[in-house]
Amino acid sequence: MLNIRVNRNKFLKGIRLVSKAISENKIRPVIGGVYLEAKNDLIILKGTDMDLTISNFMFGIIDSPGEIVFSPQLVDEYLREINDEEIQIVELDGSLLIETEGSTSEFSLYEASEYPMIDTKIEGKTYEISREFLLESLEKVKFAASISTDNVATNSVRVELSNGKIQLVATDSFRLVYLEENLEDAFNGETKVSIPLNSVEAIINILKSVGDEFLKLNYFGNQISLEIEKINLLSRVIDLPYPDFKSIISGGTFNKNINISTENFINVLKRVFVFVKNNTDSKGGAIFYLKNEKFHIEGISESGKIKEEIDLDFEGEDLKIQLNVKYLLDFLSNLDKNKLTNIKLSNSRGIVMLKNENKDNYLYITMPLALRDE
Repeated sequence: MLNIRVNRNKFLKGIRLVSKAISENKIRPVIGGVYLEAKNDLIILKGTDMDLTISNFMFGIIDSPGEIVFSPQLVDEYLREINDEEIQIVELDGSLLIETEGSTSEFSLYEASEYPMIDTKIEGKTYEISREFLLESLEKVKFAASISTDNVATNSVRVELSNGKIQLVATDSFRLVYLEENLEDAFNGETKVSIPLNSVEAIINILKSVGDEFLKLNYFGNQISLEIEKINLLSRVIDLPYPDFKSIISGGTFNKNINISTENFINVLKRVFVFVKNNTDSKGGAIFYLKNEKFHIEGISESGKIKEEIDLDFEGEDLKIQLNVKYLLDFLSNLDKNKLTNIKLSNSRGIVMLKNENKDNYLYITMPLALRDE
């Protein structure tokens, strides 16, 4: 019979962490629960959906070892409402009891023997990477990944490592973001993996919750694992071919070149977005006119419209093009606002490339929307 004492805050944090890997499973309901095992002075919390598994290890006082599986939502809500520093967790007659100085609460349990046993450690290629670097890099690209699972290949972030260099890519077929950085420690070999977007989100959540400077990333077969502090994450990778992003990046031809204040451009687009964000006819797009060394931007909604002008450094002929405003803001928000944004265009139907001026390692490609008069 399980009987342990543990710090409430650490236990609550652990539940929330491993719950990032949990989703409802009507065929195997036990997978929708958090697995808890206590043995040898170590308490293990685990969550899985069979594709993603997160384990969190913590110390506590174990009066009696054991294992249980419980639904996390109600336990989470209850622990938020109490102030006790330490709680006692007991399994009694097939139920979970959480005892504090002033109360006892009871929760139902799943059958622990039905929970899948998944080892979150794998042996393969190992890379040691800065936590801060990986966190910042993933956040700079994940916004462009497809949120739909209809196209599994693009519902991911592509990571390629070789010769001391890391490349991260995300695309939803309408836009693509590319980031390239040199790693401090060179390594041998080559690794190319597509990490599912839900796993990327879980990795970001973990990296935000810990303080260690470095993590270990392991890759073997169709799985990757991440180890940092007392947290292990195991994720499948997507085996399907990833779009040829290198050809997309190098294949663009442009005859118009713009340099524009990043901060000013963001402020203008935020105002325009107020008008276009709910306009389903234009798909969130605004009309951009390049004329007389100015960017004329027009947005419209059912209730009003807006016109903006921006002075710019412009080379090339005049142009009229419609672009998704949110797509632009998603990328611009990650740029250095003190540096100019460089925009390359060709015509109203050709791809548009954006990046900070004189900085080629982080760039963005987006497709224009169809103009109504075309």
